[in-house]
Amino acid sequence: MILDFQANHLTTVENVDKGLFRIISRADDALFSAEISLDVKLPALDIRKAEIAVRRDVLGLVPDLSDAVEKLVGVRVGPGMTKIVRGILAGTQGSDRVAEMVLESMEMLVNALTAPELRKGMELGGEPAKLDIDGPRVFLNNVLIAEPTIKIMADNPRLKDSCAAFQDL
Repeated sequence: MILDFQANHLTTVENVDKGLFRIISRADDALFSAEISLDVKLPALDIRKAEIAVRRDVLGLVPDLSDAVEKLVGVRVGPGMTKIVRGILAGTQGSDRVAEMVLESMEMLVNALTAPELRKGMELGGEPAKLDIDGPRVFLNNVLIAEPTIKIMADNPRLKDSCAAFQDL
């Protein structure tokens, strides 16, 4: 018996209007195919429109989520989104896979907004701060943040490895 299985995942973030982003996430494999579309508005980063289309579910694991999709409108991209989205879409009455796709979409928006700021910081230049302290070495751009702020961040274990900006903090 030859097993043929192929999986593709793609998430894109597009700035469709001033302050309005559309995130589209697609998952496609031999057993499951779905597309999620979220419209998120700045500055609140709240979901203004949500669509979920399950095109193929061979195992029949995804129930009708049309009521749950309506509850996504108004959810903010930020702290607490994981618990809220999983509460709306996952569990026995929902689909963990679809919930994770929605969360991936929201996280990609965060990445899309963060990456240009990190690039801008790298282009501004400045000397990386190298502090002589006991503990982790900190290499952050001192043009963007002052040395006292770097010390505070280095002492905060919640920031360590929390995002690309604080990697190896």
